[in-house]
Amino acid sequence: MAKKKSKIKIGKILTLVSVLFALTAILLMFAPALVNNDTGISYTGAQVAFGYSASSEGLISVTVKILGFSSYFLPYALALAGVVFGLLSALKILPKISAFIATGCCIAAGVFFFLAVQMAVPVSDNLVETFRKTFTLAGGAISSGVLSLVAGALSLSTLFIKK
Repeated sequence: MAKKKSKIKIGKILTLVSVLFALTAILLMFAPALVNNDTGISYTGAQVAFGYSASSEGLISVTVKILGFSSYFLPYALALAGVVFGLLSALKILPKISAFIATGCCIAAGVFFFLAVQMAVPVSDNLVETFRKTFTLAGGAISSGVLSLVAGALSLSTLFIKK
């Protein structure tokens, strides 16, 4: 009895797993990315990337802008590009070039996720030094960085697998 050939190839499975890891890294933008060591206040990746303003209600409604739009949106954009090019690679649309671009985007996003403290922009210029000293990475940024780096490694491995 002859063996039946499998239609699903290992490279395609690894590419799809890479896409899932990159998507998970993007969805972790709603997890805490920065935490203040002194007060314990944390900010999500979306708040760090796109800005955040807090408001308090009472006799007088006060809105204070804390974080401004920063370059921390870059890792999310790069991870999204990694997803798109990973899907193109899985669909066999320019598979080698798409896999190279997906690898580069995911690895660059993984590195940028670990730079959340340096990329965050407090609204007041005189608070930059204290901001950099008191804030550290939280679980969302670390998890996103690791998942993006693993997605990049999986995407790179598909270039060397023949099956």
